Amino acid sequence: MNKLPENASVSGRGWSIGVLLVLFILVVIVTSIFNDSSQLENSQNGNSSPINIAVFTDFYIYNQSDYTLETTLLLGDFEPPGPRVHVLNPGQRDSYQVVYKNNEYRNAYVRYTASSSNNVYVDITLRTSGRATDRTIIITAIEGMSYSQNVQNLYIKNRYTP
Repeated sequence: MNKLPENASVSGRGWSIGVLLVLFILVVIVTSIFNDSSQLENSQNGNSSPINIAVFTDFYIYNQSDYTLETTLLLGDFEPPGPRVHVLNPGQRDSYQVVYKNNEYRNAYVRYTASSSNNVYVDITLRTSGRATDRTIIITAIEGMSYSQNVQNLYIKNRYTP
């Protein structure tokens, strides 16, 4: 009569393992909460922020020329990891995301070269200056093509020859 039923001992063993598992999970949760709150205190005391939020603005490049254009230079403050070298076929559009930061000029540089000739190219500076709406497209060099633009769009065209 002093003998315990088998299912009672198995249930007791399962319960103790379950308690240990729950306690371990609680320790992990509590440790992660205290770790996150110490990072938050450091960021409020002037140390670097644990979360970096980067803000970007868009620029669009339209190829309205007859040339197939290749990017031969991509440099500057693009959204990480930055664009890759690629081809912009006639009729296609590229978009670039450039970092902007309050009270700072940020520049990104793009060079397109016609795949048929190294003498046909356009050098472009994409600039932000403080706010997402403060953006400028600057054509720093162009050869063999023409262009039109507005604040956020650049249209690359064939050179007009009368």
